[in-house]
Amino acid sequence: MNPARNVGLCVLCLFLVTMLGENNASVLQLDLTGTWTVSNSARGISVPGQVPGSMYTALMNSKVIEDPYYRDNDVKLAWVAHENWTYTRSFEVTSDMVQSQSILLVAESIDTVSTLFINGQQVATTNNMFIKYTWDVKSFIKQGTNSIRLEFQSATEYAAKQAASYPYTVPPVCPPPEYHGECHVNFIRKTPCSFAWDWGPSFPTQGVWLPIYLEAFNSAEIDLATVEVVPDSSGQGWTLRTKTYFNVRSGQSVTGQLKITLAVNKGLSEEHTVTLSHSSNVAAFDINVPRSANVKRWWPNGYGNQTLYDVIFVFTTSDGEMTSQTKRIGFRTVELVQDPVSSDPKQGLTFYFRVNGFPIFMKGINWIPADGFLERVTKDKVRSLLQSAADAHMNLLIAAGLGTYETEDFYDVTDELGIMVVRGLQFCDALYPTNQAFLDNIEREVTYQLRRLMHRPSIILWTGNDENEVALNSQWYDKHNAKRYDDDYLKLYISILMPIVKREIPSALYLTSTPSNGDQSIKVGYIKEDAQSEYYGDTHFYDYVSDLWVPDKLPVPRFVTEFGLQAWCHYDTLVSVFEQADMAYNSSQAVHRNHHPDGVSQIELQIARHLNFPSTSTPEPERFGRVIYLTQINQAMTLKSEAEHYRRFQNLLLPDGRGLTMGAVYWQLNDIWQAPTWASIDYSGRWKMLHYYATNFFKPVIVSPYLNGSDVIIYVVVDQIPTVDVRDSDTQRLRFEPMTKVEDIMKSSVESEDALDLASKVERATMGQLTVEIYSWNSFKPLSTSTVLYRLNTTAEAVWRQNVKSMITDAGCLSPKDCFIYTYLNKPTDGINNWIYLAELKDSNIPRANVTIASVQQASSPRGFTITLTTDAIAPFVWLEAGSMMGRFSDNGFLLVKMTFTVTFTAWRDDVDIHTLRSHLSVRSLMDVYK
Repeated sequence: MNPARNVGLCVLCLFLVTMLGENNASVLQLDLTGTWTVSNSARGISVPGQVPGSMYTALMNSKVIEDPYYRDNDVKLAWVAHENWTYTRSFEVTSDMVQSQSILLVAESIDTVSTLFINGQQVATTNNMFIKYTWDVKSFIKQGTNSIRLEFQSATEYAAKQAASYPYTVPPVCPPPEYHGECHVNFIRKTPCSFAWDWGPSFPTQGVWLPIYLEAFNSAEIDLATVEVVPDSSGQGWTLRTKTYFNVRSGQSVTGQLKITLAVNKGLSEEHTVTLSHSSNVAAFDINVPRSANVKRWWPNGYGNQTLYDVIFVFTTSDGEMTSQTKRIGFRTVELVQDPVSSDPKQGLTFYFRVNGFPIFMKGINWIPADGFLERVTKDKVRSLLQSAADAHMNLLIAAGLGTYETEDFYDVTDELGIMVVRGLQFCDALYPTNQAFLDNIEREVTYQLRRLMHRPSIILWTGNDENEVALNSQWYDKHNAKRYDDDYLKLYISILMPIVKREIPSALYLTSTPSNGDQSIKVGYIKEDAQSEYYGDTHFYDYVSDLWVPDKLPVPRFVTEFGLQAWCHYDTLVSVFEQADMAYNSSQAVHRNHHPDGVSQIELQIARHLNFPSTSTPEPERFGRVIYLTQINQAMTLKSEAEHYRRFQNLLLPDGRGLTMGAVYWQLNDIWQAPTWASIDYSGRWKMLHYYATNFFKPVIVSPYLNGSDVIIYVVVDQIPTVDVRDSDTQRLRFEPMTKVEDIMKSSVESEDALDLASKVERATMGQLTVEIYSWNSFKPLSTSTVLYRLNTTAEAVWRQNVKSMITDAGCLSPKDCFIYTYLNKPTDGINNWIYLAELKDSNIPRANVTIASVQQASSPRGFTITLTTDAIAPFVWLEAGSMMGRFSDNGFLLVKMTFTVTFTAWRDDVDIHTLRSHLSVRSLMDVYK
């Protein structure tokens, strides 16, 4: 947890947190999670199952079915989803709870279509996984032993019936056959990807995957407290717009004191008398946070601290009943800037974010559910994945509308790590029905989720859908029904969802769709132009045909919210779900595992552009391991090329108006199962080569060489660093001035920043020395070395341009096949380096290097180890693996240009010793593929 959180927590707040906790103190609560019975009478199945959980994990744990992820069980176990499953359990209720005036059953999520019975009496029905359900069950509860039963209906059968009864077809009806998925997912409010995606299997779960419990009280309890943090009208302080939603005993009026406390150094509290009833159950108050409160701002990863504060709501009734809730907030502002890029309106609008008044280039990733069975997603797993993103210098994560709204654990971590979130509503790659029942259902869903999440400082933008606008204007679906589909789109996202967002969070940034043309989409009626324009908004870019290792075929958009390429997961990740015979590149199981249409051929095409495949005479599974390695090289090099291209264009406006690119967000961070996908971290948590590359191409400072025709151009790119404006430092106003004098920064006395550290960052980022070396593949000694001093005026500038032919001729390089260019900033040991090849690697004269692990030693930390490598030749794509020893290397997939090189390995367990690690370590480089 960030040490800057809750600075100066007041004594009163400590008392309240200790006495009341996160939830309610005077309210009695009975936890109903734990072991239930999961049954299917038609098949004679009855097994114990855990709540939170699903019928799949219950059946697997009782060995009724195999691991659903094993081989092609996503197809063989399809019958499970088409059955109706029942969850039952008994529970004991005390006399104290029965004597309470109100007893509520709260289910934070029921997945999805069910009928609820208590003691044999029907209580309610459910049909939305994204809603928190609360029912008054006092009349159903008795003292002593009670029973609860949830009769689930198959999600696939329900969706099919809803679609069949609808007056017209709402596409897509079914996913592509390669998905091996289910149809009509757009007719049920459930995790869309549970019906399959091109990166995941179809497992439409039934069950309870979030907490379920009874709550008993006599007067009222806080159901949900919300906080919207906005600057006050003076611009000097802040306002907390709070609302407190209560559950109130039916038929009674309740009066009490609502105390709202912001946990700052001296404590900031307001107390209000409120009178509530069942129909008037909301208390709204604006809390002024003056400048004198000295709250610190929340900054994105890499730009400052993630200071967080608790806001504590305590309600005490006139008869002494007490209830509380705590929300953790951050103080920050976010603007989405869409201004004309020039006086020519045809050249479009900018599209970038200002956080705390400061423009930020967004370096990020897309998120998908971390498991097909959500009950298996622990906070530790979420933290590991998000920490990996933060460690790769990422500051933005897009959670598109194909999974869930994610749990509190997820946002706890994004808040703490400074990873900004674009939160998509759950609508993706589909059109949707717009009958009144459906619209009422999603209004309830979206209202609840907005209220639940609105206080999170990490959420900077809400989107209505993912790729649905581009689906319409690109005519993905039946063009004969285009008018009807356009009308439905406008009704859902413009007439219904947009007003809900603005009503619940007036300060929220909302985009109808991603990708879209932003303000230009609004101007032309949302769906009248190409949503992939390079002159407006954001784009998604996928190209599986062109050569993407070079920038020639890449777009120059304002902001890229998706780009990516597939690669296989690690060999060791597959071992648990494949048989030995499956461990072959073209085995039926390997082909089945790739759910992307034409995915196998696309991977082959992209690799063949640059690399040779291993000989078919190489025995399996060894050949499969080598091909996996090649897919990861191809993925890493492709996204490296793209990310650097987008970063280079952040200050450059082409004559036609393209450029000023201010975001590079690739698809995707994580995997939902073991398969070839776009992820940079596979299902086991192992980093693919891409993620190691991301730690370099997203560094705050990079050197980026590329070939432009006959020339090599080298850019230096830096993240914009917020520096103190010394002319107005007492207001802590921040701005970007790369040329700010170091001595001026050092004179600053602003407490929120370390002036010396800032001065050092600015100096390193904006000035330095570039070294350019030409190497022969056959020698550790460069053929030539050139240096140039640079001083940047902007955040991305070309500091070197020379003719390649002249460079290699002057260096004495025989041909482009024989040499490459290596470049670095300042000292070689600073780790800011890069390289480019001059002829296709498959055609280059690269020697076969003998890279060996010379030693493994214990590092200073108990889980840290130092690994020394030696080589007898220059080796590209040096790749270390630790087998079943889970952990992370300090670098991997690198070009080895020295005879000796040292990396570190950090184990994820305490029981790893030197000898065990050494026995699991292996290393290879490119030419080993062709042994």
